[in-house]
Amino acid sequence: MEVNAPVRILLIYPPSIELYHTFLPLGLAYLAGSLLKQGHEVTVWDINAEKWSKREVMERVRNSGGSYDLVGISALAADYPYVEWISSAFKRIHPHTPIILGGHLASALPDFLMETLRVDFIAVGEGEETVVELAQTLADGSDLSQVNGIYFRNESGDVVETPPRERLRNLEGLPFPPWEYFPMESYFEDPHPGLHAHSDEGEGAGIVSIMASRGCPFDCIYCDHTIKGYSPRYRPVGSVIEEIRLLLERYGDKIEEFYFWDDIFIWDRRWVRRFCEELIKEGFSIKWTCNCHVNLVRPRLMALMKEAGCVNVRFGIESGSQKILDSLNKGVRVEKALDALRVCLDTGLTLTIYIMVGMTGESLETINETMDFFRRLITPSRVYQIKKIHFFMLTPYPGTRLYKKVLGEGLVGDVSQFLQRRCDAYYDIPLNISGHTDQELLRLKNKLEDGIALILEEETNLFHKLLLEMKGG
Repeated sequence: MEVNAPVRILLIYPPSIELYHTFLPLGLAYLAGSLLKQGHEVTVWDINAEKWSKREVMERVRNSGGSYDLVGISALAADYPYVEWISSAFKRIHPHTPIILGGHLASALPDFLMETLRVDFIAVGEGEETVVELAQTLADGSDLSQVNGIYFRNESGDVVETPPRERLRNLEGLPFPPWEYFPMESYFEDPHPGLHAHSDEGEGAGIVSIMASRGCPFDCIYCDHTIKGYSPRYRPVGSVIEEIRLLLERYGDKIEEFYFWDDIFIWDRRWVRRFCEELIKEGFSIKWTCNCHVNLVRPRLMALMKEAGCVNVRFGIESGSQKILDSLNKGVRVEKALDALRVCLDTGLTLTIYIMVGMTGESLETINETMDFFRRLITPSRVYQIKKIHFFMLTPYPGTRLYKKVLGEGLVGDVSQFLQRRCDAYYDIPLNISGHTDQELLRLKNKLEDGIALILEEETNLFHKLLLEMKGG
């Protein structure tokens, strides 16, 4: 696509809830790269990283004048209150500057957002091609209805939904993130509790975001597939290797660990093997971490990943109760999960584990089954390989099958009020479907957290006792 005149675009990333800390927002970075590739002018406000107050943001909005032809905001469901505020702020001061909203929030609730937010466009699905086409269409004054994957209002004020945009068939054409447009120093300096695989204090800096694939073939009821879809698509191995090379050349003294954001990094085992072999061949001395799935773990594959620099693997185990796993549609057997985690530990990898509390049917029995899962997993010789266990409340995020279910059952009520809770599943109960009161559910979650903490403490003490006995012998 040829650009007749470059469009001046401001891309905004809102402040996230505390859990997510400060990472390079890859989705926004790929949008920026795609726009720059076509010759447009891009400015990025990563408010999450810059930690600007609302007062500071307002000053920037006022000072921007007519600097931008288009404002783009990328948001998660938890960002709704902030998106509501900042879009209104822009429109009050610059009423003629069009705003486009994208990301998981936009893809999950486009009709609702067109009615409730002061935005001009909603982008549904992957946005790289959409935002480029929209920018060119606005510059040319041509027909907006020809841009697939958007919602907008026509001259009569009616909402128009254009045909859905096909997902990128392959990711080969994606540009590298334009790192110089983002506050990289903030990403490297910000501590990430429990994510740094070699921090004795559980605090880590020097983490850089990277992505090799999109899509997840599993159908857990709590996951949103509206953007990436079910069919995994991978970038060429050589492209990922080259990205790592460039990052090391630019920021090598600051990088401690590469953080792969892929939903299921190891889905295509042949791709993973080629990637690991190339890392080894190139002689890169790097550390990296990725999301895995217990059904895909194989001893030889995990050993190769370890040899290629993988230090930590992340698993959404969710529960040690088969009843709960089945209700979540995990497609996983408890024993299979145990075996897979043991393979990773035997290989020398560390584990980050995610647990979810509050599915319908959760009870003292299912909580005890989850504690038993960890009691069987953790041994004195392996206790230090458990780097972090995250506990979440089950939350029906918009765009998930679970959300559609509770919405149909009338459990959500006012959608705006639900979103105002920010879907903070770490510290809050956005929507309780467990069958218990909030207080009872919190007691169950606390019992699980305290029980697993006690198991870790007991196994750590046994480990130290064994060390002392060995020294004494």
